[in-house]
Amino acid sequence: MKRNELGLLIALVALTISGCTTTSKKKVKRHSSIPDSSESLVSSKTTTNPTSKNPTSKESTSEGTIEGTSSVPVSSASTPTSEASSSTVTTAQPPVSTSAQPSSSSSEQPSSVVLPSSSQEPPSISVTPPSSSSSEVPPSSSSGTTPIDNTYYASISNSLEGNDLLKALQSLNKTKKHTEVTYDGMGTTSTKAFKYTDYDPSTVQYDQNGQPYGTKIVSFYSGNTMTSFNREHVWPKSHGGNLVEDDIHMPRPTIPEENGSRGNSFYVEGKCDGTYGWDPAEEDFGDETYRGDSARIIFYCVVAESKLSLIESEYHQTSNSNRDNLMGKLSDMLKWNLQYPVLDREQRRNSGAEYLQGNRNPFIDHPEYACKIWGATNETTRSICGM
Repeated sequence: MKRNELGLLIALVALTISGCTTTSKKKVKRHSSIPDSSESLVSSKTTTNPTSKNPTSKESTSEGTIEGTSSVPVSSASTPTSEASSSTVTTAQPPVSTSAQPSSSSSEQPSSVVLPSSSQEPPSISVTPPSSSSSEVPPSSSSGTTPIDNTYYASISNSLEGNDLLKALQSLNKTKKHTEVTYDGMGTTSTKAFKYTDYDPSTVQYDQNGQPYGTKIVSFYSGNTMTSFNREHVWPKSHGGNLVEDDIHMPRPTIPEENGSRGNSFYVEGKCDGTYGWDPAEEDFGDETYRGDSARIIFYCVVAESKLSLIESEYHQTSNSNRDNLMGKLSDMLKWNLQYPVLDREQRRNSGAEYLQGNRNPFIDHPEYACKIWGATNETTRSICGM
């Protein structure tokens, strides 16, 4: 009896051990189709598709294969399409338990498929210009400059020079300029027309048409900001500036104290006199780069008004009762035009003036026109222009 009992006990122990081993194998089979970072849960007996010429990667095999069946490649080489959500199973894919699918918040899910919650969604960005009360800058530009539209000068042949080029530019200007701001319309505060042409770019805003303007104005000659100012006749009124004073391309806003220092002088390098020649670089407040701006405005005035002319002189007698319609010194202005390239502030001004009047200053867009028109005037101008 004792031997029989001992034999029965041994048989029961052996049966128990055999059952644990079978259960362990079944556990491996149940997890073999679940993508997991732990490779110990995937059976080493997983098979591959014998008809495939290229071996599938480990990631594709673990997601697209169930042990005990032949392997089926995941559609599109196991790369999810942008239109498929994480819970979609292709028709060629064996059924997979939904508990094994990646959640919608998984970092592996393409952002184009799963939309963020309302609390995580970034604010929308408007592609239309803000209203005039907004200080936001559209993503297209923060400077307000407009690239040169070559179609504007389509009628100007590159072969033109001298008086022929001047006449062609005069004709173009008349065609493009549909209105003038007027001297009074320019005003003396930052709420008037100069806000589109002479604004401080750090205060830029946009009107209902998307055109940039500023809440502060930059003073001509010094670059200081201001909100009220005088209007400087870049072409002095006593020399005929009254003929172009309604055109916003000519007058410039200036601080009163700075405006009075020039008087009605011609632009003459190295001089600082209210009658016999003046140079902005010679003033304590002056920024010498305004030499270039001044020259290109004077050149424009001859295009805008055919009664005006340039001369090679530092002074010419004139008066408001008997205006001579002359400005100089030509050679110094040609030199300044070449020495001081067009800056962003001039491009902003040109774009603002075109917005208000329809026309542009061609010497800002094409500084080379100045030498092509006046370079052959005398030996000095020819030397400056490299002729």
